[in-house]
Amino acid sequence: MTEIKEDRILSAVDKRSKAFFTGGEFNWTKSDADVWSVLEVKIDALPVNRSLKFNFNFSKFAVAASILVFFSVLSFLRYYSIRIETTVGQHLVAELPDHSKAELNAQSNIIYYPYWWRISRIVKLDGEAYFEVEKGKNFTVISSKGTTQVLGTTFNIFSRDNVYKVTCVSGSVKIKSGTGSETILKPNSKAEIDADGKIKVLTNIETYPEISWKKNVFLFHASPVFQVFSEIERQYGVKIKAPADNFTLYTGNFSKDQKVEDILNYVCPALGLKYIRKSTVEYIIIRENE
Repeated sequence: MTEIKEDRILSAVDKRSKAFFTGGEFNWTKSDADVWSVLEVKIDALPVNRSLKFNFNFSKFAVAASILVFFSVLSFLRYYSIRIETTVGQHLVAELPDHSKAELNAQSNIIYYPYWWRISRIVKLDGEAYFEVEKGKNFTVISSKGTTQVLGTTFNIFSRDNVYKVTCVSGSVKIKSGTGSETILKPNSKAEIDADGKIKVLTNIETYPEISWKKNVFLFHASPVFQVFSEIERQYGVKIKAPADNFTLYTGNFSKDQKVEDILNYVCPALGLKYIRKSTVEYIIIRENE
């Protein structure tokens, strides 16, 4: 029985193989019409003349590119800056784009924006400088503790550490502190912003002591002695180590043609101090009784 079943299976396989290779008929569960009907539906579903499409609008792209270039150029013109600085003992006169001038004391710097100058005359200052401003639109000097604004005038700004002083020589200047306090200075007047942002004004003063540094003469009237030592350091390139709590007031002057030790010889004794020379560029200040 087993051999008879095997013969029947082989015979059936043989018949299907011969039908496949000779083009004979197969026994399908679906009719030929059903098969062709399914194939026609699938063929109709295939895309005709299929191609890639790009929704590209060149005019919109050109406008967007132009806007990008415009703002890039505008940003460059607005924020491109020039920095001018002085080193120890150096004084320098800088001419600004409208021929206004800024004369810098030692260890000072200014930053301005040349390509934006016609739109806004703004200078950033750290240190001390004397300005001669040509008439025109508002001229603004920005420092860490205050802002000074003018139209056309001459004035001096001292902005170091926590001290901000403005001296008006001619014309008028408007001063604004970081806390919003404002005042207007007329010629021969001086303003100083205190630690609380309040502005103290002195009128009818002699302005020469405030700008004598332009002549290499340094005048002090009831000034904390540490400011005197700081000015000596800036002008001579030395280091002076003084007591941190020494706010003794000093009145006097010195000129740049004097030697450092000659200056210390009459500054220190007047305040009950003395100096020790540690090296050619370093001095230590101590009290006389130490």
